[in-house]
Amino acid sequence: MLDKKKLRIQQKERLVEFVGVPRQTEENNLRRQLFHSSQWQQAQVIAVVLSTAFELDTQPIIQKAWDEHKMVVVPKIMDHQMQFIAINADSMYTRAAFDIKEPTSNHTFNAAAIDLVIVPGLAYTISGQRLGFGAGYYDRFLAQYTSNSVALALSVQMLAVLPVEQHDQKVAHIITV
Repeated sequence: MLDKKKLRIQQKERLVEFVGVPRQTEENNLRRQLFHSSQWQQAQVIAVVLSTAFELDTQPIIQKAWDEHKMVVVPKIMDHQMQFIAINADSMYTRAAFDIKEPTSNHTFNAAAIDLVIVPGLAYTISGQRLGFGAGYYDRFLAQYTSNSVALALSVQMLAVLPVEQHDQKVAHIITV
């Protein structure tokens, strides 16, 4: 089995190369499954990342949440900690480390009030194991978070096994194609 560092590089390449109609079809399928899930339907506060170019596009998720009058919060790294910031159509953004889009606001949202966290990652297993980006922010968050977590996994992100360490946290629900 590859170590995590090599696997991250491999998975980023797979995501960059997975383009066009097949990818769009899978992304639409995953979002549709999410929107029909009980986790989504019962949630009033949704935490989701502002996606980068190679990640599943989260803008349609954000828009659907707003259309359904749900609150959307996104992660922002502040003082080496992941905090959540509420966003709306008028929010302003900046580019942070690794060219990640973050809101300019520093008004943090109480993470305990989040009903559903859509967890990003590079790879997943059907049992909920996740390979993140290597900084550990979501592992630390999920270790304390007690509500619903879900990951939307494209076919190229699903693996039979992943290298797992003691601090790695599982995602409660994996939605895949």
